[in-house]
Amino acid sequence: MKHEPAPDARRDVGRTRRGAAWAGLALTLAVAVLPHVASAGRAVSPPIEPRGLEGAPVHVVDQKPCVGANDLARLLDAAKYWRADVRKLELRSGAHRVQLTADNPFVIVDDATLRLPDPVRSVHGELQAPVALLDSLPHDSTLARLLYDARRGMVLVVPTSGTVGTPRLSVAEGVTRLTLPVDQPEDAQVVSRAREHFRLRFAGFYAGGAADSGSVGLVRGVRGLAAVTGCAFELRIAPDAAAFRLVREPGRVTLEVSRAPVAAWEAFAPEGPSGPRHLRIVVIDPGHGGADPGVIDHGLEEKDLTLALAKRVRTELERRLGVRVVLTRDDDRAISAEQRAEIANRARADLVLSLHVDGFANPRARGATALCPPASYSGASGTRGAPEAATLAVLPWREVAARYAVQSRALGEAVLTALELRDSGPTRLRETLPIELLGVNAPGLLLECATLTNPADRERVSGDAGQDAIAIAIADGVEAWQRNE
Repeated sequence: MKHEPAPDARRDVGRTRRGAAWAGLALTLAVAVLPHVASAGRAVSPPIEPRGLEGAPVHVVDQKPCVGANDLARLLDAAKYWRADVRKLELRSGAHRVQLTADNPFVIVDDATLRLPDPVRSVHGELQAPVALLDSLPHDSTLARLLYDARRGMVLVVPTSGTVGTPRLSVAEGVTRLTLPVDQPEDAQVVSRAREHFRLRFAGFYAGGAADSGSVGLVRGVRGLAAVTGCAFELRIAPDAAAFRLVREPGRVTLEVSRAPVAAWEAFAPEGPSGPRHLRIVVIDPGHGGADPGVIDHGLEEKDLTLALAKRVRTELERRLGVRVVLTRDDDRAISAEQRAEIANRARADLVLSLHVDGFANPRARGATALCPPASYSGASGTRGAPEAATLAVLPWREVAARYAVQSRALGEAVLTALELRDSGPTRLRETLPIELLGVNAPGLLLECATLTNPADRERVSGDAGQDAIAIAIADGVEAWQRNE
């Protein structure tokens, strides 16, 4: 489905090379909501453990943290040249060189001679360099950037996406601020704007430290979310918070939250009542079919991909949630919008998912998009600010899905967050009533699961492993929506 945009030396010939640079990065974050302690400016930092990052252990030599020269060469993709007569080791990577001398605090980095706070040591025949050396290495695209992670006792290779530092909470002039040091602030995203589940996603991996934290101003708690790549945080925002904005500046990102409405700031998403949602029957609508192939690219047709994906989602939901899942079609045939709505309503669906894949003229366009009925509809169930006297709302049958706008918006944010955390972003949420939800009397969502015209997305959505990953992410989102915690 298409939318308009969105070296006299013995040379060690065993030179090691890094593999595919930062693929498979995963971060595991603590999920306990932090205690409510009133203290301004205290750090917020869930413990995060990296998986899949290239790194090396740090050794303690004379009570000082050091990294072995062999590990250093591997991480820098450097050749090693050893002169035994003077006990010097030179590491060469491209145009860069690093010279280490046993029992000497002076090192040569390119054309500069530097003094480290501690000398290089030799332990069991291998030189050990103080980790302070890492700060003096050149920072350019030809040399890996290394980071000493003291809390984990490791030297890590920083991925191209950079790092995210320890967040800080503060309050000033009635505005609550969460500030994070970020290498690439332009990659920061708000992936959910609900107060109870406000979520921030960063491409960089978390390199901050663990610290105490608490409730500060309008932020009542922060926790980490598991992410396949990068890192993410979930905040609980006070119910009386009215607006927010995300400020991206060189080297940092700041989330500002205000109790009063502010012009040009964003509003929080409407929220329904808390507690688990009733979920017994789910209807999945594989988009297109029959003579309508949908998006076609590289011999792949949308109608086939959506059907295969729908069956995977059905299996996942039935296994995990024990719900009954109905498909609007289980083969290649055409179904009208009216027939899709009729199938969903006759099944008494508690949730409807219409699955599609996107297509754009620009092959760089990628990611997933969710379309849901506008949550601004004044009669939508659970909308904040709806008149108490409005006990009856008469709607054209085609617009009945608008009754569930708030729940649909929450579903969209839950599913898109799950896709983001499984590295299927970027994601977008648009409030509009799509044709596929006309006449559907249930919370619903049209989900463009990937962009077929983008090479990376196409590979993902057309392969078994990729489809399985998308199906799992969708089920993650539905399950989170159902729990409504």
